[in-house]
Amino acid sequence: MLRGLPRQMAVVAGLLIMLGLNLGLGADPADLAGEGRTGVYARYPNAFAPHPFTFAIWLPIFAGAAALTIVQARPARRLDAVLDAAGPWAAAAFGLVGLTALTPLGLSNVVVALALGASLAALAAARPCARGADRWLVRAPLGLLAGWLVVATALNLCQLAVMLGVTIGPAVAAVLMIGAGLAGMAITRRSGEPAAVLALIWAGAGILAAHPEEVAIWLGLSGMILAIIQKNYPEGKIRQNIV
Repeated sequence: MLRGLPRQMAVVAGLLIMLGLNLGLGADPADLAGEGRTGVYARYPNAFAPHPFTFAIWLPIFAGAAALTIVQARPARRLDAVLDAAGPWAAAAFGLVGLTALTPLGLSNVVVALALGASLAALAAARPCARGADRWLVRAPLGLLAGWLVVATALNLCQLAVMLGVTIGPAVAAVLMIGAGLAGMAITRRSGEPAAVLALIWAGAGILAAHPEEVAIWLGLSGMILAIIQKNYPEGKIRQNIV
């Protein structure tokens, strides 16, 4: 595992790859609605695809990744054991996110899944960053990235299914939304970081905005939120709070 200066350089390199490829290639991740547009979301429409505004979440993700990179690159943090544990995984997650700009749909499923795994490993290693600047500049950015990559992994699988001739309708999307909520809450409980859940709720709202007429999507978003609440406040805690 990379430690010290090699870890710092790896995270910087991962950030540059992510920003350079995702922003420099002029990709349009908000391409959803068709109407003369030819992006992947227009080619493989499905009920799990969110409204274009939802992809604005990449702005705080990129900003958070940059903040994390700056924090861990400081000379004073060169021998930081927590950053030595989290940094290589963060570098891998950043680099893999960047590579999604170069990979076709089938291969991108693998790349996004690997990026999700790396982000989860980084988030778990960063759990001790519970107070002060590290709470907001290290752990929260990793939580936001991990939560969004849960959605991205499911969305890529939906696109691949549509490409193979499988219809992803509102009922399937609702089940995936509830599953994503459960996954996000499990991530939050293990890492102590609620930013993952915030990313998922944002994505759920975006899916609803793209399909506001579908009752199943409304139920899916409601189920996602209820799953999050139930996981965070099990019955015993709810009763204690009421009393």
